[in-house]
Amino acid sequence: MAQLVTRPYRTVRSGGERDTREHMFVYIIKSIKDGSEYVGMSDNPDRRLTEHNYGEVKSTKAKRPWKKVYVEELSNRVDSRKREKYLKSAAGRRFRKSIRAISSVG
Repeated sequence: MAQLVTRPYRTVRSGGERDTREHMFVYIIKSIKDGSEYVGMSDNPDRRLTEHNYGEVKSTKAKRPWKKVYVEELSNRVDSRKREKYLKSAAGRRFRKSIRAISSVG
């Protein structure tokens, strides 16, 4: 008989409960290697940048090294996720382009 292997799954909360951890951050990092950008969220953006640069994040490993371009603090995880999704949308890409234009002036 095969052994049952348990895997960690996301906890599903009932009754519409949400994780409202304080002080989450949305960040944009840029690859020094090819100039591409990555948008993410974390409770500690400096630690997260280190993880990206050490190759601990599969989706960004090939484009190391990364530098921080933009960090925005939000009040909780739900708002951070909404902002992250916005920054990955077409309107958010236009906003990111405006950030690049501002940072290149001066």
